[in-house]
Amino acid sequence: MKILLAFCLFGSTMLFSQLENCNLEKSEFIDVRAVDKNDILCIAKNSGKPNTVFYTLASWCKPCIEHLPDALKLENDFNTQVYIVLVESEDNMKVKLAMSIVKKRSELANMLVLKNTVYGDAVKKRNKIFAKQITPPNFETIPDFSKFIVVNNQGEVKMVTNWKDYRKLDNKNKEGVQEMLSHTVIPLLK
Repeated sequence: MKILLAFCLFGSTMLFSQLENCNLEKSEFIDVRAVDKNDILCIAKNSGKPNTVFYTLASWCKPCIEHLPDALKLENDFNTQVYIVLVESEDNMKVKLAMSIVKKRSELANMLVLKNTVYGDAVKKRNKIFAKQITPPNFETIPDFSKFIVVNNQGEVKMVTNWKDYRKLDNKNKEGVQEMLSHTVIPLLK
């Protein structure tokens, strides 16, 4: 029990210092740090892990909620840290619902919210701007939700998934999230 408590204390200290190195401030509306693209890159650079995974979630997005356990599981199964990025506006009541959905899955989940000052209020517009900013030119920019974003410790975005990644190479058969992760995200985390 003492070892578990020490591990949790060490982990929370590392997370706190990592966020402090990036000068992240809490949202004025909710108890979550508000971020933009540059903040996300800074978090990854300071994570102490080879890669950091950021997973986008909206409270009304069924795939986001369905894939949330798979996103959280990555942190336990691989040498990575996972952050859930809430895409609804900081002052929207739905963001509190999104927070409760995440907390039901894991009390210890790391959550961030996109900054209103950078991304505005409308959820689809916010997500579209964020997807365009975070997606490297060698990937197709698709402003869907339930994205897995992998950023290495140099601050380079290595993967941004989209709905097309859930199709096998023959483009006919739909894959489950585990299969999609096994050929997109997981190779980057090994």
